Order: sequence, then structure tokens, then C-alpha cells
Amino acid sequence: MQILIIILQYILAIIGLSLIVFVHELGHFSMAKLGGMHVEEFFIGFGPKIFRFKDRSGTNYGISAIPLGGYNKILGMDRSEYIPPEMKDKAFYNKPFYKKFLVIIGGAGFNVIFALLLVIIFLSMGVWVPSTVIEYIQPDSPAETAGFKIGDKVIALNGQPVESWDDFSSMTKKFPDREVTYTVKRGDNEIQIKVRLDNKDGEGFLGISPEYEVKKLGFIGTIKESFKLIWDISIIYVKSFGMLFSGEIPLSEARPVSPVGIVSIFQQSVAMGIQNFIFFVAFVSLLLGYGNLIPIIPLDGGNIILIIVESIRRKPVSTKVIEIANYVGSFILISLIIIALILDIISPFNIMNL
Repeated sequence: MQILIIILQYILAIIGLSLIVFVHELGHFSMAKLGGMHVEEFFIGFGPKIFRFKDRSGTNYGISAIPLGGYNKILGMDRSEYIPPEMKDKAFYNKPFYKKFLVIIGGAGFNVIFALLLVIIFLSMGVWVPSTVIEYIQPDSPAETAGFKIGDKVIALNGQPVESWDDFSSMTKKFPDREVTYTVKRGDNEIQIKVRLDNKDGEGFLGISPEYEVKKLGFIGTIKESFKLIWDISIIYVKSFGMLFSGEIPLSEARPVSPVGIVSIFQQSVAMGIQNFIFFVAFVSLLLGYGNLIPIIPLDGGNIILIIVESIRRKPVSTKVIEIANYVGSFILISLIIIALILDIISPFNIMNL
């Protein structure tokens, strides 16, 4: 039974990774179609094609033997391919700059939108927040000495109402080495407990940990917090890159993760509950979208630089330059994937330690 559960967890993990890649490719596909470009193929998965059909515009849709991720082939993105004269107006490179930009940025954009939708689902399921009910009392702490008990609910400090754990924490820190009076609800009774707080780094310290409870945010609260969470993660991502290049974060801590590592992380998150799985899929979707904007070819960021240069020069970059940039970029990416794969095998990620 346990083996079956683990197998199901890995199946969900693979589906999660596949969805992220599929959404990314769907972004490119959608923007190309809206921009009047001809998309030759849009397939789910990779490997031998096991099912296909063609629509009226000539796009081939289908499913490949290994249904992981997806890909699409847009006419004219490969500068060396032959374009029939009657199709030149539908080729990528013949479209105005803004349409080409939207096609390239579409993958990352869809990843961000996908992440936002998943975060909305994640938060709508409720979030765990600390309450003012005591779950743990540190031995030999002021709380134990004063007679606090597990299950007590702190409702006031020196007569000031305590509405949340944040209230309790901020108010307690104001009284290092001072005697204060907590009002506590114990069962059906309210009691007053006087205690002299410890001084911990210049702040008052009682020595308790809270019980956590599920809180529903409501529709407006969920939407607001979802945008805030996506924004906060985005800012941290950008700052982390800056800190990496400035040396504030050592390279030893900037460990890459391979698809194998991502699947392992997803499997662990499934084991922690479907809500955690949804969050980690959102998180990885966001990072994959932003990671594709790194300015090296063949990533989306490199192609954005390419079309910007071509727009400024008003003529195409030579095929030779593109080939060299592609070789260099591919070498860097393959090297990182190999390093990540080795690290994921010999020292797999444990998300409980994150």
C-alpha cells in the first residue's frame, strides 16, 4: 500500500512538472497565433508522435509518446529554414518588433499567470496562522515559572487586548526584565498571571510557542494576498540574482536543480498534502518563467536581446553569430543540467530543511 502511495505521489509530481512546461509553451503558441504567425506544430510531450491532427490554418496538434511538457514550432524562428514565398507574411522574423517580443515573453508571462492562479487556489484553501493559544512552554522559562499551561489563551497584556500572535509578540518584546500581567482564558475562566520577563537580545521573552489554526482569507483577501505573494517572491528572485553576482551569496549556495530534483521536490510536497503541492508547483512555475529570461540563447531572454539588437540595427544578426551564441548558451545550460543532476543524485533536496 505504501509503495502504491509513493507511485501516485511521483505520478502527480511528473504531472506538475509537465504542466509547468506545457503552460510555458502554450504562452508562446497563443501569442504567435494572436500575432498572425503560422505555428507549424504544437505537441504535448516529446518523442515519437502517437496522435496528431491538423486544423484549417495548417497547424499540426498532437500527443507524443512521452507526455511531459510540450513544444511548438513557429514558422521563421529558425533563421536558416526555408520559407515559402506565400508564407513570408506569417513568418516570425517578418513581424513587427512588438509581436515578436510578445511571442518570446509569452512563455514566462503564462508561467506567472499560472503561478498566480495556483497561489489563489492555495490561499483559498486557508492558511495556517499562529493563534494566541499556547501549544508549547519552554522548560525553565518565565512562562513555566509563572504557571502558564498548555491550552491557555492569552487575551491581554497589562490590560491591553491581544488579538493575534503578532500582537502578543510585539507587546511582549517591549518589556525586557520587567514584570507584566497577562490575562489568560483557561477553560471557562479568565485568570491573571504576573510574570517577570527575561531579557533576550534587548527584548522581552516569555518562552511559549503558539498553536496554529487555519484561517480563511475571503475572496478579496485571497486575491490581495496572492498578488502580494507573487510580488514578494519575484522581488526576492531578482535580489538573489544581484546578490549572487555581487558575491553576497556564494556560488556554493546557488545550487541548480535538474528536472529529476524538481520531481523529487514535488513528490515530497505531495506527501505533505495537496495544498503544499499546489504551492510548490506555483513556485517552480514562477522560477522557470523568470529563469527563461536570463539573457543567453537559446533561452527566451537571449532571444529578446537578439530581436532588440536587430530592431536597433534594422537588419538581421548574422547566422554565424547566432550559431556561436547558441553553442555557447547550450554548453552553459547543458553543463548546469549535468551538475544539477549529479547533485540531485548524490545529495537530493529535502524540502523540510528549506
